[in-house]
Order: sequence, then structure tokens, then C-alpha cells
Amino acid sequence: MRFIKSFLKNLWILLVLLIVLGLVNRWYLGGFSTVEVKEQKMGPYLIAYTAFTGDYSKIGPTLDKVFQTLSGENIKATAGIGIYYTNPATASWGNLKSDIGAVVDAKDSAKLDRRSTLYQIKTLPAGIKVVVEFPYKNIASYMMAPIKVYPIINAYMKNKGYNLETPRIEIYDMTAKKMYFIANISK
Repeated sequence: MRFIKSFLKNLWILLVLLIVLGLVNRWYLGGFSTVEVKEQKMGPYLIAYTAFTGDYSKIGPTLDKVFQTLSGENIKATAGIGIYYTNPATASWGNLKSDIGAVVDAKDSAKLDRRSTLYQIKTLPAGIKVVVEFPYKNIASYMMAPIKVYPIINAYMKNKGYNLETPRIEIYDMTAKKMYFIANISK
């Protein structure tokens, strides 16, 4: 009986410790922070990218490949970027369409290989967009941020009467340790 009591006490302590650690981690990742939606000018962005079809959580290797290719061409990429065309809530994960790549510094635009088969090039024009900035702490931020940010962006856009089916853009600025979630404004 004494063994069972001791075991249950230790189990209870372990459970409380795990809950506290989980809450601290969520706080650290920004899970309890206030998310502010703004309408502000963003862009233009020159991007080198690769089209990607499939589960959005599996874009990492594609993003890495674009960065490695650009680095091999002595091109400075200032941030990662994902343009997500398909809403994962309305399509099967295997059919999600996106463009994954890097934001290229304007001074390096002449170095881009316009005939490359490893990436494509396009410019996202400047304009007033719906924007949320979220802190980047570690790799778990990539999972925490969309869960927290997208419902708030969607509610904001719905309240304003904006089209909810516009592509979503995520910019991963590792220098500034921030992620930007961007949606075009259209009615």
C-alpha cells in the first residue's frame, strides 16, 4: 500500500511538472501573447522559389534546397517565404499548393539565373496587406504561429468583408527573429 501511495504521489508531481513546463514553453513561443492585426504596406519582394504540392508541414527540405542553390550562386537571401494557395481546412493535405523559396536582396537580382531549372523567379508587388508579426523563438514557432495567427487573421478579414480565399504569405525573417503572416486585401 505504501508503494502505491508513493508511486501515485510521484506520478502527480510528474504530471504537474509536465503541465507547468508545457505552459512555460507555450508562453516562450508566444502562445499567450496578444496578436495585433494591421493593414500596412508590404513589399515589393523579389523571390526565387519552387512550386510545392503536398503537406505544408513538409516544406522544410524544399526551402533548404532553394537557399542552398542561391548560396551556391553567391546570392544573398534575406528571408524564407511561403505562398500558400490552398486552405488546408478545405483540401486534402496531399493536394495543398504553394510556392516555397527565398526573398532575394535587390542588389543580387542580376545574379539570378533566369534559365535555372532549380528555381523560378517572380516579384510580389508592394501594396497594403493584412499583416500579423509573430516572434520566432525556435523550430516549434513554425507550428505555434499558424495555430494562433490564422484564426485571428480570418476573423479580421471576415469582419472587414475581405475575401478569405486569397493566398496567404508567410515570411520567415531569421535575422530579425520574426515571422510575418500576410494576406492580400480584396473584396
